[in-house]
Amino acid sequence: MPRLSKTNPRAVALKILIRWEKGKPLLDEVLSQVLTKSVLPDERDRALVSELVNGVVRHLYYLDFILARFSEHPLEKMDPEVRNILRLGAYQLLYTRIPERVAIAESLKILSARRRGAWIRGLVNAVLHKVLENKDNLPEPPDFNEVYYLSVKYSFPEWLVKRWLQRFGREETEALLRASNERSPLVIRVNTLRVSRDSLLVYLQKDEVPTAKPCPYSPSGIVLEGFRGKISELKPYHFGWISVQDSASQLVGFLLNPKPGAKVLDACAGVGGKTTHMAELMQDKGTIWAFDLYEWRLEKLKENFQRLGLKLPKVFVGDVVEKLKELQPPFFDYILIDAPCTGTGVIRKHPDVKWARTEEDFLRVPERQLRLLEGLAPFLKKGGIMVYATCSLEPEENEQIIERFLQSHPEFMLEDPAKVLSKTCPEKVKELCVENKYLRTFPHKHGLDGFFAVRLRKV
Repeated sequence: MPRLSKTNPRAVALKILIRWEKGKPLLDEVLSQVLTKSVLPDERDRALVSELVNGVVRHLYYLDFILARFSEHPLEKMDPEVRNILRLGAYQLLYTRIPERVAIAESLKILSARRRGAWIRGLVNAVLHKVLENKDNLPEPPDFNEVYYLSVKYSFPEWLVKRWLQRFGREETEALLRASNERSPLVIRVNTLRVSRDSLLVYLQKDEVPTAKPCPYSPSGIVLEGFRGKISELKPYHFGWISVQDSASQLVGFLLNPKPGAKVLDACAGVGGKTTHMAELMQDKGTIWAFDLYEWRLEKLKENFQRLGLKLPKVFVGDVVEKLKELQPPFFDYILIDAPCTGTGVIRKHPDVKWARTEEDFLRVPERQLRLLEGLAPFLKKGGIMVYATCSLEPEENEQIIERFLQSHPEFMLEDPAKVLSKTCPEKVKELCVENKYLRTFPHKHGLDGFFAVRLRKV
C-alpha cells in the first residue's frame, strides 16, 4: 500500500479517519500520535487536520446519509479509503469556508497520488459535484420516525437519541443534540496566585484576544470568544498565568474549596486540570496526593505544575484504592473523585464519545464509580469533605450512584452546593444548583460542558 503524503494535511486526516473507523480508538490520542510523527510544515496545517477529523466524526451519520443519496454505489461496500475521501470532501463542502473547487480538487489529488483508477476518481468527482450542486437544497431524513430523524440529522446513535427522548422530550433533546455538535468556546482559568482576572482581561483584550470576556459562572474563568489560535502561543500561557479548563470543570474545584495547609487527595488526577486549580485555591500551601492509572498523564501533570510555578504534589501511578491500602496514609481533609465516566457531557469537545459508547456502559461504568466512593471513604477524616464529579449527563452515573452510596454510608451527608459556591462565585452560579443537592450543567441550557458534582461531608 503506497504511503500517504506526510506533508498533505488532507492525506494525514484521511489516514487518521481510516485508523479510527477500523478500531474506534480514542480520537484525541490518535490525533496526537499521528501529528507528533507527521512533518506538517505549518501549524495551520495541523489545525486543519484536527478540524477535518473532528468534523467528519461529529457529522458522520448525516454525511453518510447525504453521500448515499448521490452515489450509485453503497458506501458500506466501498473500501475505507474511498469512503473517507468522500466524507472529507463532503464535510469541507458543507461545513467549512474552504473554496469548493479546492475541496474537490484536493480529494482527487490524493486519489491520484494513491494511484487509484480513473473510474474511482470519476466516482468521487461525480458524487462531490452532486453534493455541491444540491448544497442549498439537501435532502432531509424522513421524519415519520423521530428517533431515526434526529439520529441522522444530528449524527448520534439511535440508542442514545431514544434514551434522551424518553428523559427530556423532543424539544429539549433536539436542543441538546444541536448544542453537543457545536464547538465549545475556549475557556481559560486564571492562576490568581500570579495575576488577577481583571488585570489579565485588560491585557488580553488590548494585546492578544480582543474578544476575551469574563466567564459568568467562575470567578477565575475567561472565555476566549472566537479564538482559533494555539493557546501555547499566548504569552500568559508561558508566564504561568493561565490553564485551559472549561467553566463547569472549574466549578468542581470551587465546590471542594480546599483550605491552605490542607491534605488533599485527587483520586483521578489525569493531566492535572483540577489538581493545579486546587493548589491555587490552597495558595500553594498544603499537601496534594495525585493518583492516575497512566504515567504519561502524570508526567504532563508535573509539567503543568512547573509551568504554573506551583510546588509538585506527591504523584502515584496505579489504582488509587489498592495503592492507598498499601500506603495507609494519614486521613485526608479533602478528597476529589473526578470519576471515570461515559463522557456524554463533553461530546462537543470529544465527538468520538458518542460512537465509542454502548448501552452496556451504563451498567459497567457505575460499578467502577461506586467502587471509588466506597474505597476512598475510609481515608477521609471525620468532618472532611469529599466531592464526586463526572462529565456525564446520565443519572446512573450521577444521582443514582450518590443515592446508592448514601444508603450504605449514613456517616456522609450532602451539602448544598449553592451555599458553598455563592461564597466565591458570581450569584449566577445558583442557576446550576438543583434541589439543594447537586451541581449540574448542560451544553444546551448553560453553554457549558455537561457536568455533575456533589459535596459530601463525613459527619
